[in-house]
Amino acid sequence: MRTSFFPLLLAAVLAACDPFDPGIVGYRSRSDCGPHRPGDRVEQAGPDEPGPAPGPVFQLDTTVYYCAVRFPDGYDWQRDTAYGSVPFELLLYRDFEPVLTLPSGPDACFVPDPDRHHLAGGHLYTERMADGQTRIGRDGVELFRFPGREYLVGLLEDGEDLYTLSRPAKGDGFTFRRNGDVLLRQPSGTPFGSLTDPSYGPSGALYRDQEQVCFCYASGKGPQQTFHAVRDGLAQQLEELPPGASVLDLKLIRGQAVALRSDFRGERLSEGRLWVSGQAFAVTGRFSDGAGWYSGYMKDGGAPERLCREEATLYVASGRAAAVSADAAGDVRWYGPESGREPLPCHFFTPACAAFLPGAPWLALTPRDTRHRPFVRSGTRVHEVDVNGYVSSLAVTVSLRPR
Repeated sequence: MRTSFFPLLLAAVLAACDPFDPGIVGYRSRSDCGPHRPGDRVEQAGPDEPGPAPGPVFQLDTTVYYCAVRFPDGYDWQRDTAYGSVPFELLLYRDFEPVLTLPSGPDACFVPDPDRHHLAGGHLYTERMADGQTRIGRDGVELFRFPGREYLVGLLEDGEDLYTLSRPAKGDGFTFRRNGDVLLRQPSGTPFGSLTDPSYGPSGALYRDQEQVCFCYASGKGPQQTFHAVRDGLAQQLEELPPGASVLDLKLIRGQAVALRSDFRGERLSEGRLWVSGQAFAVTGRFSDGAGWYSGYMKDGGAPERLCREEATLYVASGRAAAVSADAAGDVRWYGPESGREPLPCHFFTPACAAFLPGAPWLALTPRDTRHRPFVRSGTRVHEVDVNGYVSSLAVTVSLRPR
């Protein structure tokens, strides 16, 4: 298998994009007492108004999915001294309307933890470790279970089949399964990508390349570390990558293994990620400018563009980038291509609580002050979610439909 280092492919041109909304500017609660700034439109949950048609035949159809955890009124879930014993409900919303309500219970295939909720293809996938087993569910219905306590890093639908890639809660290695049946198990090794890495999309470490289900992983430590690609369950070592190479990200792209290294184009880079969309490529990560590190974005083979100094989750869409940072004090900031915004005193539970579409950044945030409801917003439009709890995951899809 040929291996390409990313600079060889950087000549690909990113697609043109719509103007980027300046970003998050605050929010207003129904009581007008929340951490907000004037001027935002606050709305109850309801469908968005359709935007203007981009052409004479089709217009964009935007669908918003998110899931939320609802506790009984009066329960202070942020203190949560009775974690695991208080009943809750898991809700799925489509275009701001609840379409699924799942009550908790001993036989449920879900837990309230945000990083165990995954939105893909309009469905809510969940995982739960209980009684020495791992249970995988879809829309509240258990699909399969397997022995051991494992957490998902990849989840890919394929017709009636569901592929999963999981790692043990303790220890090393991973297991690749189809409908719960083992296709490949490695006692050691670390896959590239996860379900909380925006650069890998909703399927996490698993993806399709040339009609095959693929992922890459590293095995070993230090100078003995080797790199491997897996296609439909068959693993192959990448001989072109020398043992111990400093590889930050590794993906199969149109039949080639593409590696991103820490010395990419002479830059000092950490936490680097490859972004692929059609013929377009980009790089995000932490770059060094001599005075320190910053979160940045590189496209078209040019110099890195700084988004913010602090560590942040980075998002890319149609040649533009955005960043969301959450500091130890619990303040969330949003950065677009031009400027930063004032901090919001909110929880940003996982990177899956944000989405970035061309011209439409989205955030799902939960105020630290429990007197105020969680909300989903894009630009200055705010949709409050009427639950005593939090929004745990967000997905926004755009498709073309006839006018």
